[in-house]
Amino acid sequence: KFLKEHFEDFYLDCWEEMEKYGYIEEFDICDNIAEHLMGNVYVKYAKEEEAEKCIKALTGRFYAGVTIYPEYSPVTDFREARCRQFETSECSRGGLCNFMHLKAIGKTLARELYGDKKNNMKRYISNFGG
Repeated sequence: KFLKEHFEDFYLDCWEEMEKYGYIEEFDICDNIAEHLMGNVYVKYAKEEEAEKCIKALTGRFYAGVTIYPEYSPVTDFREARCRQFETSECSRGGLCNFMHLKAIGKTLARELYGDKKNNMKRYISNFGG
């Protein structure tokens, strides 16, 4: 229970910071232990300019004493980067898999952040002018 709460606090911290720069279409955090995926947070914005604002704002910043290294991802469809076997609890490679194993959040937080797409879009338009 402690780990779940800690992860959801981290997720919410990241979400709230990323939301400052634009409308979040997709937000994923890897649960892999492979060096090239461990701790990676992926954010897909509605507009490329929003991603650019985020990268500029986060470059050189720290989270919990660790330097943040924001960059554009060459992946345009995160569904293709996800491990299908992990999603069905059948991945034999475990955390060392080269496909994304996404850490899930609880239903309550998911409803709070993603629940009502219309309200999310209204919030985006009021903050960024659509």
